[in-house]
Amino acid sequence: MTTHRDERLFVLSILAWISVLAVSAPDSVAGTAGSVRPLHQWQPCELVFQAAADCADPFDPAVDFHAVFTGPQGARLTIPGFWDGDRTWKIRFTPTAAGTWEYRTSSANRTDRGLHDRQGRLAVQPPTNETLLRRHGGFLRVSDNRRYLTYSDGTPFFWLGDTWWQCPSAYVPLAQFERLIDLRAKQGYTVFQAHGHRALRADGPNVFEAIATATPQALAYWREVDQYFAYAEEKGLLGVMGFAGHALLDPIGLQDLKRLWRYYLARYGAYPITFLITQEYNANIGKLQQRLPKLLALGQFIHDVDPYRRAMSVHPWTIAREQREAWNEPWHDFIMLQAGHRVFTNVKRYGEFYAAATFKPMIESEGNYEGFVGKDFPVDAAAVRRTAYSAIQAGCCGFTYGAQGLYAGVQDKAEPFNTPRWGPVLTWEEGLMLPGGAQMQHLRACYESLAWWRLEPCPDAVPGTRVLVKAEGQRALLLYFLAGDPPANARLARIPPGNRYHAAWFDPRNGQKTVVSEPLTADAQGLPLPAKPDKEDWVLLLTSSSPRP
Repeated sequence: MTTHRDERLFVLSILAWISVLAVSAPDSVAGTAGSVRPLHQWQPCELVFQAAADCADPFDPAVDFHAVFTGPQGARLTIPGFWDGDRTWKIRFTPTAAGTWEYRTSSANRTDRGLHDRQGRLAVQPPTNETLLRRHGGFLRVSDNRRYLTYSDGTPFFWLGDTWWQCPSAYVPLAQFERLIDLRAKQGYTVFQAHGHRALRADGPNVFEAIATATPQALAYWREVDQYFAYAEEKGLLGVMGFAGHALLDPIGLQDLKRLWRYYLARYGAYPITFLITQEYNANIGKLQQRLPKLLALGQFIHDVDPYRRAMSVHPWTIAREQREAWNEPWHDFIMLQAGHRVFTNVKRYGEFYAAATFKPMIESEGNYEGFVGKDFPVDAAAVRRTAYSAIQAGCCGFTYGAQGLYAGVQDKAEPFNTPRWGPVLTWEEGLMLPGGAQMQHLRACYESLAWWRLEPCPDAVPGTRVLVKAEGQRALLLYFLAGDPPANARLARIPPGNRYHAAWFDPRNGQKTVVSEPLTADAQGLPLPAKPDKEDWVLLLTSSSPRP
């Protein structure tokens, strides 16, 4: 019986076959000999070339096959190419503007007329509306005020991620990955974090072995990884990618890491991804003093090789332990934080980072994975909500969720990796279905009901209570009430007397909004707040009904 997935792979293989045949003609353009192929802005396309001769080591950066693309308004991008079997070489390119683009290839072997000095033209149409990434572009940027991230075109990007550290590998096979993508895309997630470096097959190479020698097994590895990124792009999720974690990179030299990343950027740099380099780069495990300068230099290399200059970062150790070694690096565009597990981070720590003289967008990238259990601290959905809302209210512009079993790709409880140290073992599927993961879609909806990127933290705006406030001046405010007894006679300070507000309670468990029947009016002591519906955590949304001054 033929499945939908079989049909999709069959179509992809036919398209690839047609493309390879077409580029055998001179001056072939984007898979069509001597003609212009319609493309769309922000969508990857692929150009295929046939070398005139074999290459002894096609992973060697010295081969230096690339193309220079020139486009509208003087745009110029140098895009590296990559080997894809036998004498086949490819260049993947994402147009950053609609209009006509021209390209010319170059190769270190200038006598190879299959690769060197090939020319062509691309006719690029405006972007489609199929996903937000296809509409606005998947190369992250930093906002002008350096408080949040944006899509390529400047539209604010709300970071809501999930953690699949083992992806891609045999612990997150393609069919499983597609299911993860489908569900999280439906739930409004925008990001997945991963540093998969293990083999896709029991007898296959891991990522470091797949870059060492041009074997059929290495090529099979990269072609299967292609399908992961193509599916994520199609469904509209951005991958935040790296390899391995902390001491696992200690035995690998900088030149070998550069070799890997150069190929990786050539093969996948046109996709909507960004980079975390590795997990916990500065964890005091193994040979930290040798690792740190190596990884900081690697960060600069990745930035320099990336033709799209997307915003990138590096995943750190916990807030309480890391020394923030990368924060002042010129390539370090936004801050990934790790609050840690089975503990609530004091929100004042976020406030200190947010108030720093030199600041960058902050993401809470690892805090309180659901299903972890510590002494008197079960990380349930309520703990996840508190972690996520508190981080964003205190200054972060995004949050990455994680779940026991899911983060590690546990297929069988008999092979749980290190997950037992964190609590009862769950499989990836059990972790995927935990309630807190589904409730994160309401977090995004809550913030996107306002111009969230204009909201600023307002510490102590409701004195003496467990209420965290973020506001756009006095026009719009979002108040997160932590679980506990409702505060009595709570007032929002620093609101001028006479200011009036429409109010609505937002339930972070189910996303339902309940309008407060009467507008709220400030008096000399501030704005009196309505009583919280119950002892659970709640969000109060306030929008001004007062005339603009």
